[in-house]
Amino acid sequence: MRSLKPSALRGPLALAVLYVVPLLLWARAAPLGPRFTGQFATLTSVAVLFAFAGTSAFALNLVLGARLRPVEALFGGLDRMYRVHRINGQLAYVLLLCHLAFILAGRATLSLTTALHLLGPGAGWTVFAGVLALIGFTISIVLTLFVRLGHEVFVYVQRSFGFIFLLACYHVFTTHGAKAQSPALNWYMAALATLGMAAFAYRSVFGNLLVRRHPYRVAAANRLDDFVTEVVMEPLADPLAFTPGQFVFVNFRSLAMSAELRPFELSMEHQVFSFRAGEVGNQFHPFSITSAPGERALMITVKAVGDYTRALRRLEIGADAVVEGPYGSFSHQNVPRDRQLWIAGGIGVTPFLSMARALGDHDRPDVDFYYCVEREQEAHFLDELLAIASRRPGFRVVVVPRDRDGFLSVERLAAEQPDLRDADVLICGPPAMIESLRAQLTAARVPAAQIHAEEFGYA
Repeated sequence: MRSLKPSALRGPLALAVLYVVPLLLWARAAPLGPRFTGQFATLTSVAVLFAFAGTSAFALNLVLGARLRPVEALFGGLDRMYRVHRINGQLAYVLLLCHLAFILAGRATLSLTTALHLLGPGAGWTVFAGVLALIGFTISIVLTLFVRLGHEVFVYVQRSFGFIFLLACYHVFTTHGAKAQSPALNWYMAALATLGMAAFAYRSVFGNLLVRRHPYRVAAANRLDDFVTEVVMEPLADPLAFTPGQFVFVNFRSLAMSAELRPFELSMEHQVFSFRAGEVGNQFHPFSITSAPGERALMITVKAVGDYTRALRRLEIGADAVVEGPYGSFSHQNVPRDRQLWIAGGIGVTPFLSMARALGDHDRPDVDFYYCVEREQEAHFLDELLAIASRRPGFRVVVVPRDRDGFLSVERLAAEQPDLRDADVLICGPPAMIESLRAQLTAARVPAAQIHAEEFGYA
C-alpha cells in the first residue's frame, strides 16, 4: 500500500521551481551590472523580479483552486492542496504589493510627484490596470481572511480572482521591458498565464459543462438527532466509484431548502461583519462519504453547523443531487501499516463509517477505533460499529464520552496501546482536537509519517 504522505514537499517544491524559472530567464536576458547601477535602476529591477514571481504565484493559485485531479495527487490530497492554495495566494499578494512599493520607491528617487502619478489613470491604462488589479486583490484578500463569509459568498469572492488576474495580465503583457529582451521569458509568462486562465475557466466559467459530475436523487433524509442528518442518495446513472474515507461535493436541488435559505443579509456578530448568503444556485458543499464502496446508494451524514447544513434538515425525498468527486486520500487503505488506531471526534466519525463498512470479516488491518463524543447518546451508528466488531476479529470500538472520561489523551492511548509507536494513527475531528493529539503523539515519539489527519471538512 502507498503512504498517505508520499512527499509533503513535492507540491510546494514544484511551485517554487515554477516561481524561480522567470527570475532565471530575466537574469539571462541582459547583463546584470547595468540593471543594478544606481538607486533608480536597482529599485526598478527588484520591482520587476517581484512582478514576475508574484504573477507566477497568482497564475498557479488559479490552478490550485480548480480542483484538478493530477494537481490534487501531486499534493497528496485536496486538504493539503487547499492549505498551500491559501498560503500561496497570500504570497502572491505580498509579492505584487512589493512590486508596487519598489516601483514607487524607484520613481520617488526622481520625484515624489512622478511616483504618485503612477497611481492614477493619467499614467495610462497599462499602468492603471495594474493598480486596479492590486486594489481588487486587496479587497478580495481582506474579505477572504478577515470577514466571516457564508460559503456561497466565499465561493464568489474566490471566483473574482480570475477577473482580477485578467487585469494583472493586461498590465504585465502591455508593459514594455524585460520580456521584450527575452523571448523565452515572454513565452514562459504567457504559458503560465494561459494555464491559470484555462484552470479558472474550467472550474468557474464552464464548470457545468466541463467538470464531470454524477446525477443522484435523494432517497431518504434521516434525522438522527436535533442536529445530525443522514442523507441517502440513489444514482440516476452509474454509481460513483470511490475509496473509503474520501469526500464529495454535493449540490442539492431542493425546493424545501430554497424556502429555508434567506436572501443575502448583513449581520454583525462579535464586532466582525458577516455576510451570509441565502440561496445561491449551483453551489457545491463538501461532505464525507459514509457508505461503503460497491454499495449502489451513496450516503453522507451532516451536522447542522451553518445556514446550508441547517437547511439540509428540510431536504425532501425525491430532490435532485449533483455529486462531484471523489476527493481526498484519507483512508485506511492508503497507509502502510496493518496496525491502525482510528480516532473520531463527533461528526468526524463520517469517513471512518465508510472505512468500517468496507472492512471484510477477516482481512487486515487490525484496528482500535476511539469514538470521542460529548455524551454517549451522541455516538451515532454505535450499534452498527459494535456489530462489525462482534463479527470481525481485530476491530475494536472504544467510546470516549467527554462528560464522563474527559478528552482523549495520548497518555491513555499509550497505556492501552503498547504498540502505539508501531501503528498508523488516523484522526478526523475538530481542528483543536487534531492539533492537540498531533502534538501529544509527536511528543510521545510517534513518527510524524504515521500520523494522518482529515482536516478538509473543518477548514
